[in-house]
Amino acid sequence: MINPWVVEERVALLPTIGKLVAQSFPKPDLVEEKIRYGPDPQQIALLVWPGNPELRRRSAVLFLHGGGWNSGNPLLFRFVGHFFAGLGYPTLLGGYRLAPNFIFPTQMEDVYSGLDAGLQSLEQHGVGVDRVIVGGQSAGAQLAALLVYDRDKAGRPAALQGESIAGFYSISGPLSFADCTQPELLKMIADFVGEGIDWKTADPIRFIRGDEKQPALLIHGDRDPLVDLANTRVFADRLAESCANPVEVFLVRGGHHADLVALFVNDLPITQVLEKWLARCDDLGQVKV
Repeated sequence: MINPWVVEERVALLPTIGKLVAQSFPKPDLVEEKIRYGPDPQQIALLVWPGNPELRRRSAVLFLHGGGWNSGNPLLFRFVGHFFAGLGYPTLLGGYRLAPNFIFPTQMEDVYSGLDAGLQSLEQHGVGVDRVIVGGQSAGAQLAALLVYDRDKAGRPAALQGESIAGFYSISGPLSFADCTQPELLKMIADFVGEGIDWKTADPIRFIRGDEKQPALLIHGDRDPLVDLANTRVFADRLAESCANPVEVFLVRGGHHADLVALFVNDLPITQVLEKWLARCDDLGQVKV
């Protein structure tokens, strides 16, 4: 039996599917490269960047896909890469091995390795990058938050030590496990973290120290049936207590969960908010982490 929230999600997403497919076709002004950074089929990343050097910004964007940590791959989100690269940002769509066959912190190890490999590949292609804007959707936003805020994580890539994180964005992210109440999501987290493992080790909100510098944009649908809105609100409040740069929250009225990908193919109010926020991050200059 399909859960009611899944039906609601699919109905909300239907009007956008055609545009998602259309925006996934190759673009003559963009360059794409699929890279492998490990032997597993899921250890892949997709790079997309403007072919014209004059149109490239110096900030790259990392996007990590959602799917409950148990499904999805970067190639399904090619339209996201086209959106960011179309604005001038060299873009890395990161992949990772999936639960329950692989449990945390395997996914973070892959995020690190994929980012490292992606930045090296961009450099080899002559695409200069000074800083990285990091984010994702749903489960991908949770992984992105750990990349930004868990600064003591063993195995953090050398690229992050020499590069800069210029901003963090989250779309429907489960950022505070204590505020995740939906049974389906709790089951996903349990499968992701593994049996008998303390969830605190993967809970993004627990890694906020109080000296964060990166600006943050947190996006959430006010009708999200899977990830409680409190995830974004509580995380934003905690981060805003001491963050040197603005923490912005944008609620998508009538927005659910997966249907928020419409912002990448439609000119919506949140699309404009994201574009302006990215430009501000790009203009802020290098922020060392």
